[in-house]
Amino acid sequence: MKTLYSLVIAVSFSLLAIFSFSNESFAADGKQVSTNISDTKTKYTIKSFHYLTVDGKDVDSLAKVNNKSNNDIKVTMVLPKQNEKGDWLAYGFTSREALETFIDKDKQKLQNKVTIMGSGPCCTDFYDGKNKSGPYIYWRDGFKNLPSSWNDRISSLSTASPSYSYSTTLWEHTSSQGYGRGVLFRHSDWYGKTANMASDWNNKASAIEIK
Repeated sequence: MKTLYSLVIAVSFSLLAIFSFSNESFAADGKQVSTNISDTKTKYTIKSFHYLTVDGKDVDSLAKVNNKSNNDIKVTMVLPKQNEKGDWLAYGFTSREALETFIDKDKQKLQNKVTIMGSGPCCTDFYDGKNKSGPYIYWRDGFKNLPSSWNDRISSLSTASPSYSYSTTLWEHTSSQGYGRGVLFRHSDWYGKTANMASDWNNKASAIEIK
């Protein structure tokens, strides 16, 4: 009986060790981080867009953005709202310069509207899998070309708190390749939500930027 009891205890500890280690992954800086966290945050899949404005100008309801002008849009700011067809409401920008002009004005508007969180998350987390699953990397501030190990790999993200930074952008290409298209998440809109990338953006990002 003692032998059987010892065997049961040994097997139990072995299983505990297996499950404990299986819930660990590594962050970009090499630190080991746990992905076994209870997630009650809302999850969304980012797919098609319905543009409300382009370069800050309203899109006429009788002349919606057509395919040709869609191709001119380089950066899409996704809003956490959908129309009756399921398209995500969005602001479009035809250049990085047009986006920067919008951000400068928008930051001034949001200054008095953002609740400061003393211990809020400082970084945006980028995940290999949907719904914040699998290995992940995090980034606090500025632009970064992704290393080869993370190029075309991001499937979901969770933004930093708006008290730390304004927005997170995924870029299609690296800076040396001209950035390409971008999809932007304003932290005041997306903090506390999980954004899953649909086919257009799933495993497509080569650079990230936190402003």
